Amino acid sequence: MIDIGFTIKAFLLLGIERFLYGYWYSFPKHFEKSVRSGKFGSRIQAEPHLWKCAMTLGMYIKVFQFSVIVFDLLVRCDLTDPRSSQEALVKAGAGVILVLIGQILNYSVFKALKPVGVYYGYEFGYKVPMVSCFPYNTGISDPQYWGVVSCVWGVYLSLGASSNIVPILETFWYIMSMKVLENPRGRKFARAFIGEDAKKE
Repeated sequence: MIDIGFTIKAFLLLGIERFLYGYWYSFPKHFEKSVRSGKFGSRIQAEPHLWKCAMTLGMYIKVFQFSVIVFDLLVRCDLTDPRSSQEALVKAGAGVILVLIGQILNYSVFKALKPVGVYYGYEFGYKVPMVSCFPYNTGISDPQYWGVVSCVWGVYLSLGASSNIVPILETFWYIMSMKVLENPRGRKFARAFIGEDAKKE
């Protein structure tokens, strides 16, 4: 049975991070003005590099994601797999493999792009070279995001969690990021929706 109340709260909390990244992508100049005016606090205001401001905010906002996952696993989910030990072992093994794949993709993206590239340095006006090394030579679009999705599913599988609501919601939000929020079509829509001033930033 689906816990509607938790599902709605988790949906909203997990979406905060994705909308923040979409904001950086679609409105980098507005983000710069907000940083310099102190809207994100004095520590971030004093940081001269915008990508580092985004990185700091990105780490802060992870609290929402981790809190939802930890609460779900420790409070809501039953981690006692009712199936046979052999079936549970296979499921746990598959989960560990997914976690490893996800971590490899995440690490490789950071190694290839460096933090300046990961945290929208190009959109903020920094020089970020195009790369064709792993994982960008695999044909996987947005490998870092698929890496996160793989990790989340892997954790739930390996622990034998009784509910997959959070992995499903995470998958939804990361696909939304890839296809809408951090995509040229989403940027065009967002700027049209906000108005002419936002277009000019």
